[in-house]
Amino acid sequence: MLTIISFLILTSLFFVVYQFVYLRRTEETHLPSQIFDDDEAKFKYPGQMHKAWTPLSSKYKSFEKSIPVPLNLRHKLVKAGSPCGILEFFAFVALAVLMIPIVVLIIVGDRFSVIGVICCGAGLGLVIPIIWLNKKINKRQFQMKRDLPNVIDLLNICVSGGLDFMLAVNRVVRDLKPCDLTRELAEVYRETQMGATRREALKNLAWRVDMAEMHSFVRTLIQADRMGTSIGDALKLQSEEIKIKRFQRGEAMALKAPIKLLFPLFVFIMPVVLIIVAGPIMLTFLRGNMNFGF
Repeated sequence: MLTIISFLILTSLFFVVYQFVYLRRTEETHLPSQIFDDDEAKFKYPGQMHKAWTPLSSKYKSFEKSIPVPLNLRHKLVKAGSPCGILEFFAFVALAVLMIPIVVLIIVGDRFSVIGVICCGAGLGLVIPIIWLNKKINKRQFQMKRDLPNVIDLLNICVSGGLDFMLAVNRVVRDLKPCDLTRELAEVYRETQMGATRREALKNLAWRVDMAEMHSFVRTLIQADRMGTSIGDALKLQSEEIKIKRFQRGEAMALKAPIKLLFPLFVFIMPVVLIIVAGPIMLTFLRGNMNFGF
């Protein structure tokens, strides 16, 4: 009974932390951006509950920035799109370390050593948040790799039409469906509006995304800006290069498909085929009715 009560308390704490994370993400992603006009704002404030959390959230952010944590963890959270803050991630780890051993004890019971189950559950609770964060990073980078060639083509069209590069970024962000890549480009435009140079904003973009294609894209734009060459030609070459890499990546995945099919083929398909083909023969042989025609 005590175990069930502890599990319910920890589950309630988990949902409270999740609600706070959701509201903080809502505040960051749903405020009208500076790049939109007032009559074209695409987002709304979420509601009264969000307003009640706002003072606490502002104090929390200032405290969160002063926490000494490894730079690698901060960078990973940024690469994942900042799904949560440092304190929220630590809370997630703490809840996982506390909850998973309790769940394992409820399922396993007294069949194994209690200390061993607690240690294994705590270790699993430490690993699960890292796995979750890496999956978020991989998913976000995969979506950006898919959207980047189309965005570069649209930027090339806008620049070729006579727009400045940053105005082209603004136009693409306003017209395209919101996604991770357009949010990052919106952040680039916002930084330039706040006084940062285009080179600094692009370098910050490459650091936040930390993807080979994005590094190549930013490096090409910076070199074109430094050498005074046409940005439209640079965008066209970059788009062709990324499309070639995407085609090569698709070919590599297609070549790996037969190898990946070997395991399910031998484990799941081959035994069924053998049972269907050899099953009747074995039954006939075991019953002694096998006739070899002699």
